Amino acid sequence: MAEFEGRIAGHPTVRFGNGDQPLVIIPGLSDSLQGDETSRFTRLLLKRYYMRAFADDYDVYIVSRPRELPDDTTTRKLAANYAAVLEEIGQAAVLGMSMGGLIAQYLGSDHPANVQKLVVSLAGPHLSESGAEHVSKWLDSALEGRWSEVYLGSVEATYSSTGARAAYGTLLQLPGVVRQPPYPNDFIASAQACLDHDSTAVLSSIEPETLVLGGELDVLFDADDLRSMGGTIPNATTRILEDTGHGAFEERRTAFTEAITAFLR
Repeated sequence: MAEFEGRIAGHPTVRFGNGDQPLVIIPGLSDSLQGDETSRFTRLLLKRYYMRAFADDYDVYIVSRPRELPDDTTTRKLAANYAAVLEEIGQAAVLGMSMGGLIAQYLGSDHPANVQKLVVSLAGPHLSESGAEHVSKWLDSALEGRWSEVYLGSVEATYSSTGARAAYGTLLQLPGVVRQPPYPNDFIASAQACLDHDSTAVLSSIEPETLVLGGELDVLFDADDLRSMGGTIPNATTRILEDTGHGAFEERRTAFTEAITAFLR
């Protein structure tokens, strides 16, 4: 099994898996709340739970954004950085999740050379109206240092299940769980990049075969926008999972991962 934790082209990276085929996973907005190193507990969750379905068949790279992002960060500029990562890894399948899916869109349009197949999950060509409202609130809270509101607001927007909301909400209210992130401006710059994202003009130039995957109840990205995006990307398949929202990766984990693995095969 390949095991690695370090940096590739300046990006903190966790690598694991038994397969020969590289799978590069670009995480969502919450990645900007992390520090320089991935905690042992988080690594275990990634390997044994969230991304376990890919470990047998793929050489998995979970590639975070660089830390200390500049104020003028955009999803398009971040895609250029990820292209440098792929230059080092070589040909790979790419799975972008949430903000990672926004970045993946520009990776497919501007830097397709090393992208074998592309999965744009939990991300549309732009935030929905309600999505922009949510992210704007998180941004305002972050600017004023109210990080508990950022975390709790994220749970509220991510999970469609009241049980999941209650469980995570209770966890986040335990003493010491919510802290100011190591690089507060990374979240601020990343949230603004999400608000500014609109890839509508480049969708028709995305070259790799693409899977557009999302949840019908997503409050951050409208399912109809995902369907329209899938119809615009030249070689795309669209899959919208019912009875789940932005937290489809967990609430409908089996269906979510099976859709991806079936597409990648």
